[in-house]
Amino acid sequence: MNNTMKVAGVVGALLLIVLFVYASLFAWHHPSGNLTRCDTPTIVFSEFKEDDNSGIYTTEVLEIDGEGQPCQSGGLGWRLFYLYLIDDEDLTYYTATGNDIIDNYSGNNTFYWTQEELSFERNLSAQISNDNGTVFPIHIQNEMTGDRETYNHSSWSPRHWLTFSVGDKIKIYGSGSEADGPAREGWSLRIKWDITGDTVGEIKIS
Repeated sequence: MNNTMKVAGVVGALLLIVLFVYASLFAWHHPSGNLTRCDTPTIVFSEFKEDDNSGIYTTEVLEIDGEGQPCQSGGLGWRLFYLYLIDDEDLTYYTATGNDIIDNYSGNNTFYWTQEELSFERNLSAQISNDNGTVFPIHIQNEMTGDRETYNHSSWSPRHWLTFSVGDKIKIYGSGSEADGPAREGWSLRIKWDITGDTVGEIKIS
């Protein structure tokens, strides 16, 4: 066997090793539960509940089929869901991505992010939390219950690893003792999975 063939054999073996390691890491990093990559998740929500005529209607995430890493790094990130407030004529009154309306962000990892960046995120959440529905008629209360959910990760944004998880709550603001939002009986919350455009939930105020 000449030197050229030996080198080719070594290179081929190294490529096989690299491919094997990559495939193993991909399988570890992207556990998909019952989902194939990019499938629309199946999500179960509670009915809306209003406490003491507050005007705030709350639904909770009860079950998720395939919670984990179905399509993108970061799992079922809130950034991959669009939320729509639909009026009683089936018209969209308000829409936002999940990441943009989380009202309890509290990340403080300065290893990956500057204090200015983290202050911006916390201040945005404070604005949402203090709003009575006039500016942000939909709020998300993120409970940090996802398997891979963390503030301590280097990624595209400080909220990248905040995920749609069991226990998370979505609040819709109507008119009441604690709210001055637009929602009322007959309106609904529609949630779409951005990857496919499919609706994963629609809950009506009744």
